[in-house]
Amino acid sequence: MLEIGRVGMKFLGDVDDGFVDAFRSLFARRYLPDVGEGRGEPDVIVERFKGQNFRVFGSAYDYMGQDKYKIESPIPKAYGNEAPIFFILQAAARAGAKVGRIFITDSVGILQPNGKAVLFVGYPHTGKSTMSALAIAEELTVLSTENTVVEAIGGELFITAGTDVLVYDPMVEGVYGVDVPYDTQTRSGYRIADLKGDKRRKSALRKGVPVDKIVVLHAAFHCHGASFSQIRGRKVKKTLWYFATALMKGLDYYEPMPLHVPMNDEINARIREFLELSSKNYLGRMYEAFGSHKRIFHETIEL
Repeated sequence: MLEIGRVGMKFLGDVDDGFVDAFRSLFARRYLPDVGEGRGEPDVIVERFKGQNFRVFGSAYDYMGQDKYKIESPIPKAYGNEAPIFFILQAAARAGAKVGRIFITDSVGILQPNGKAVLFVGYPHTGKSTMSALAIAEELTVLSTENTVVEAIGGELFITAGTDVLVYDPMVEGVYGVDVPYDTQTRSGYRIADLKGDKRRKSALRKGVPVDKIVVLHAAFHCHGASFSQIRGRKVKKTLWYFATALMKGLDYYEPMPLHVPMNDEINARIREFLELSSKNYLGRMYEAFGSHKRIFHETIEL
């Protein structure tokens, strides 16, 4: 059994050919938060049948507290059969939401020296990976690189899990004059940093890291300076609704088509709790940021 973002996932059927191990791969961990060994009763059960193409041909939601799926699929792999990875992410996001573990898409969590985190969110190509690269260059702990698991505890949001593989544009070094260590690179030359062995990260996430502020990014390499606009009222909920529900609703596309999964009363209640807490307790602590990555980074992170 695997644990993905603190959600237990059990795999049945044709799984003796390396199918489960594929979710521990470097590519899979770009998208699946903190993949580890599962314990106890699973939240999700996936029965896999070998096949040439990926498809989900059976699903049962909330049956005895578990979500169950039947799938046909070859072994997941990058540039080939990526769909099972995004399906598993969607299934984990739905199961997590039932118990208040909200999977935030397109997000980066960075641990500040004061012990609190900045949660950056943003649409693709708005600067999230560059923020992580700058944090690594400053020897700060990166808690999540693409998808972040957030829980509401005692009136505060806490980061409790996240993706641990960073893929970033090496342009960051030349533009901002920093040195970012990395492990390997993609076919197209983007660099890959594997954070799985970071002991500080593991220790921080084990306890949970309180979110100090939330920043919606609009950054680019050609920009100079930085400006910030506070997000208030309905726009807080409108913005976070997308990032908090996109994964479970299948807005992160995969072939042949993402599932349309139901959001039950329990999930809706947890999402409302997350949105209400964010709109009330993060008043004055949620911003849109525009401009240079490095200027935004240094004006946001308390070094």
